[in-house]
Amino acid sequence: MIDKETEIKFLEAEKYRANKDFNKAINIFKTILAQFPKLPPALHNIAICYTELNQIEEAEKSYLKCLDIKPVSILSINNLAKLYCKTGQYKKAHPILEKSLNIKEDQEIIIELFAQCLFELNFLKATDTFCERAIKKFPKNKNILSLYGKNLLRLGRHSEGLKYLNENTGMIEFGEKDFKVVN
Repeated sequence: MIDKETEIKFLEAEKYRANKDFNKAINIFKTILAQFPKLPPALHNIAICYTELNQIEEAEKSYLKCLDIKPVSILSINNLAKLYCKTGQYKKAHPILEKSLNIKEDQEIIIELFAQCLFELNFLKATDTFCERAIKKFPKNKNILSLYGKNLLRLGRHSEGLKYLNENTGMIEFGEKDFKVVN
C-alpha cells in the first residue's frame, strides 16, 4: 500500500500523462518506483507514456516488468499486444492476444486485433475459422468483416470474398496482381 504523499504524486503524474506531458509524468512515476519498485500501476503508466513518445523498447520493458509482477493484468496484457500490433510485431502479439482471450473471451477490440494478427501472419485457415466465429459474436464489426472478406480472397474463394467485401465494406479495386478495398 502506498502512503498519502505517494498517492498525491501518483495523481500528479497521471495529470501530466493526461495532459500529454509524458516526460514529466515518467519522471514522477520513476520517483514513485524508487520507493515502491513493484507497483504495477506506476509501471503501466510509464509504459503508456513511452508508447505515446514512440519509445517502443522502453514501453515494452515497462509492460513486461508489470506482467512479471502481476501476470494476469488484462490491461497490461492488452496494451502490450496493442503495442506489438501497432509496430507490426505480429509474431510477438499472437501469444499475448491468445493469453488475453483465454482470460476474457468477449473483448471485441482484442478479438479484432487477434483476427488482424492471424491475417498478417498469413494463417489463412486460422483466420477463416476465427473470423467466422468472431462475426457471430460481433456481426457489425467492419474490421473483422473486412479481414474475413480479404482472407476469403486469399483462400481462393473469390466470388464469396468479393460478395462479402462489396456487401460489408465498400467497393473493391483490382490491379494486375493485387486488389485493394476502398471504403
